[in-house]
Amino acid sequence: MTERKTVLIRYDEIGLKGKNRKYFEKCLLKNIKRELSCSDDISYRSPRGRILLDIPSSFAQECTTRLKKVPGIASFSIGVSMAPDFEAISALGVQWIEPKLLSAGSMKFCVRTRRSAKSFPQTSPEVNFEVGSRIMKQLSSKGLTVNIKEAEFVLEIEIGRLETVVFDNREPGLPGLPVGSSGNVLCLLSGGIDSPVSAYMMACRGCRVHFVFFDNQPFLGRGGYDKVLRLAKKINRFQARATLFVVPFQDMQSAIRDHCNEENRVVLYRRMMYRIAEEIADRYHFLALITGESLGQVASQTLENLAAVSCVTTLSVFRPLVGMNKDSIINKAIEIGTYETSIEPQPDCCSVFMPKNPVTRSKIPFLERDEGKIPWEELRDDALTRMEIIKVDDL
Repeated sequence: MTERKTVLIRYDEIGLKGKNRKYFEKCLLKNIKRELSCSDDISYRSPRGRILLDIPSSFAQECTTRLKKVPGIASFSIGVSMAPDFEAISALGVQWIEPKLLSAGSMKFCVRTRRSAKSFPQTSPEVNFEVGSRIMKQLSSKGLTVNIKEAEFVLEIEIGRLETVVFDNREPGLPGLPVGSSGNVLCLLSGGIDSPVSAYMMACRGCRVHFVFFDNQPFLGRGGYDKVLRLAKKINRFQARATLFVVPFQDMQSAIRDHCNEENRVVLYRRMMYRIAEEIADRYHFLALITGESLGQVASQTLENLAAVSCVTTLSVFRPLVGMNKDSIINKAIEIGTYETSIEPQPDCCSVFMPKNPVTRSKIPFLERDEGKIPWEELRDDALTRMEIIKVDDL
């Protein structure tokens, strides 16, 4: 018979959702099942406040790697499901502790119990004492001591109504809300550091994030296109089922270059990007636009310029990075695995025809006057007609 392990998954925010809690639990369980679909030998159950998986022991490491990419999980542990028998639990504790103790020479340990089944006759401190004293009886002579605050080994016990799980590890997850519970949004994805981090942060708030990339291959070549494909794939690891829309933007940029005031170019680019993104969002029922803008980071991201760009759309525009500094954004990009791709030397669309002195406090009437010089509605519609639609799961 194949040796089995029990995975105990904890969540935090979902537990505060009141009458909507079941909806969020179902979303999280659905996402977990999708992430672990590579194995057909898993059973799932959902006692209140927890999700439990029964897996083959050989799948434990792969399961750990995959669960770390599922938003909505506060932490998880891989242990053993057993009866709440003090002798059996302490024997298992000795089995786990003794090899570590022999190699270390001495060790501090403690027992921590969570008793969700309040009908269980002993309290949590009483369980800690009963199990801990039995372990100490066998191992104190070999260098084992009890230290609750500075324990090097923690034996944890969760006593539920139907089963008890014993484990010696806690793996951090991605706290937040399960992907899909907050709806679908569209992220303006460039090849830079910021927008992939924004997309990731919104995925951890329960959004399924789709992507739009404004492409200018005639001037920039294919490098930016290939780079964005890889970035979209990296972010999609945390959610799945994303769509990438690649919009040819060279005609719009050429028209702005040839007919509009040079200092307004970048803000005009952004206004057109927002308009095109809104059309895509309306077609596919996406509920908001996501950008990687951070206040004051570059000339186009002053309060005046952000307002001048946002006013062209009726959709909500979310900027998760708006108050973060660059070092914090870089650290997050490193953490989620997008940084090395983002820093590859490849200019993005907004760098084409950059003005010498870009406007930092744009005036909306002046921008509208410039836009009146070009047939931007026709250019927008043409770009949407020639747009490429890519299922990121297939990359």
